[in-house]
Amino acid sequence: MGRPANHVEFFRVWSAEMAYILGYWWADGCMRVKTHGAHEIEIASNDLDHLLAMAKVIGGNFSLRQVNLVSETRAITFCSKEMYQDLLILGGTPRKSRTIGFPSIPIDLLPHFVRGVIDGDGTLAWNGDRPILQIYSGSQQFLYDLVAAVETQTGIPAPNVTANRDNWYVKWSTVRAKCLSVWLYVDNPGLMLDRKVVIARRFLAWQPKKQPERGTITDVMRLKFSDYLPS
Repeated sequence: MGRPANHVEFFRVWSAEMAYILGYWWADGCMRVKTHGAHEIEIASNDLDHLLAMAKVIGGNFSLRQVNLVSETRAITFCSKEMYQDLLILGGTPRKSRTIGFPSIPIDLLPHFVRGVIDGDGTLAWNGDRPILQIYSGSQQFLYDLVAAVETQTGIPAPNVTANRDNWYVKWSTVRAKCLSVWLYVDNPGLMLDRKVVIARRFLAWQPKKQPERGTITDVMRLKFSDYLPS
């Protein structure tokens, strides 16, 4: 019996779910060819239920293994030369952490891809009473291109790409983090990590204690996020 078609063709047909899982893999996945020739695609997470939900969406047979006993990180692995080659076409590479670029994403699916990246290797948190949203990557160019794409679609100004030891990160804060969480978790629903959704919803209730500085909120942000901005 052949494998289910969605398993073989998953990364060939754009959809909200495909874009999200591609983003998650971009942040927290790998690809490799084993010595005996098997082509493997792997996605890791310490959120087992979410990992299994993604595996169900992809379809087909997969293996589940424990990666780290301390952090309870697990990984799902698909053995598929077709999926491997499709990821190569999209811009994925083995040993990608420091060299990965930004893929060409259909405009309407960009929020799903970015949400996947954040759910895989990002943070929604509070700095005191200020909401912050961060993304980490070993690839400086990937972050440059990601924040530029987000700014083009949302009007939220691109933050600086900052070095952090051996990696890079970008950070949105206060009203910009709030608007970004709206774009990612409210206006464009789909696959998402429950514990980050909870924080994103708390961001929606946040109001600044004083009027934001001039230039913090752009004209495009005022059009797109008027219901969530301070009056």
